[in-house]
Amino acid sequence: MANGLRFSIGGIPVRIELTFFLVIALLGFAQPPVFIATWVALATVSVLLHELGHAVAFRSYGIRPSIVLHGFGGLTSGSGDLSPGRSIVVSLAGPLSALVLLGLPAWWVLTTAPSLSADAEVILGQMLWINVIWSLLNLVPVLPLDGGNVTASALELVTPRHGRRIAHVVSAVVAGLVAVWFLLSGLPFGGMLMALFVVTNVRELSAHKEVDDGEGLREAARALLAGQPDRAEALARGVLGRRRVGPSAAASARELVAWSRLAAGDVDAAAAMAGGFPAGQQPSASLRGALALAQANTTEGVAVLAWSQAHDQDGLWPTLGAVAAAQYGQVEALTRELLLLGPGAGPTAAEQFRRRLASTGHGAAAATVGRLAAGAAGGAPPAASGPPWMN
Repeated sequence: MANGLRFSIGGIPVRIELTFFLVIALLGFAQPPVFIATWVALATVSVLLHELGHAVAFRSYGIRPSIVLHGFGGLTSGSGDLSPGRSIVVSLAGPLSALVLLGLPAWWVLTTAPSLSADAEVILGQMLWINVIWSLLNLVPVLPLDGGNVTASALELVTPRHGRRIAHVVSAVVAGLVAVWFLLSGLPFGGMLMALFVVTNVRELSAHKEVDDGEGLREAARALLAGQPDRAEALARGVLGRRRVGPSAAASARELVAWSRLAAGDVDAAAAMAGGFPAGQQPSASLRGALALAQANTTEGVAVLAWSQAHDQDGLWPTLGAVAAAQYGQVEALTRELLLLGPGAGPTAAEQFRRRLASTGHGAAAATVGRLAAGAAGGAPPAASGPPWMN
């Protein structure tokens, strides 16, 4: 209980942090104690139903979801990519689930029941507020709310390269207007929340500018995955040579140069590049693990790559780490290391590893991962990774 509640619903892992209960209770503190209890209970069930709506939509697209309820609401995440159209469906599934399954029934009872006790009216009013008002507010076009994600996905359908950035501009403007309205309406908490969204979206815009400063990075990454390390290095060094480049873009460009040198077989140059990061920055765990494999430090390399495969959920670096494991013949050892993480985390990490291999054309290696994971699921425990000469 120290870290909250953990359980699963239909195989979907759920974690409810204690801060969730605290914030929900604070939102209902003006009510009599008995109704604070009903408020917390209804809010917990309602937000969980909302997140389950997202989770079921994720599952329908073959993505394994997980749910966390925290101080600022709920978050349902899944390992995998969605097209903008599917992302819209997933985003809408949450608020519509709560609205249709709890909000509208509460409204119907309140408006049609011939007589209700005062207590029943209060509880139904709470249900109406949480599942109708909150659901509608969640559909406001402000990131990171569901309505903001719908807006971003719709804009990405129209202008794939700039949709997300435009969505952050829209979100900052709308959040600012809604914040003013909340404050003028005597709702300071809502105003503060929307002000926080303004700050968040302005920061994201700055991050987008940093990415724009390094616009060659995506092309460099594509070239690297396509087996063109010389072209990838040239593009990444072009970014590093610009007069103005953000620190994040510069770090990514430096890492891409290191990966390019490694792919070209120049291990010393790759190691030198990885060791030359500015203070406060460092290469990814995937690159460190791949370098260890290249330098025949197999045990260290497998361990570091296993950590990166299990913890780095998205992005280019764990994908390149998976490719490195295949190139250095350590797919089986890395899979066994991942499966040692346990019944929950192990198969999930192994599946992410398998998908990364499959997406980069390493079909045979991906099949090996699938075979080992299936064997572990059938009750055959994976053997521990031994020294390099035993693998």
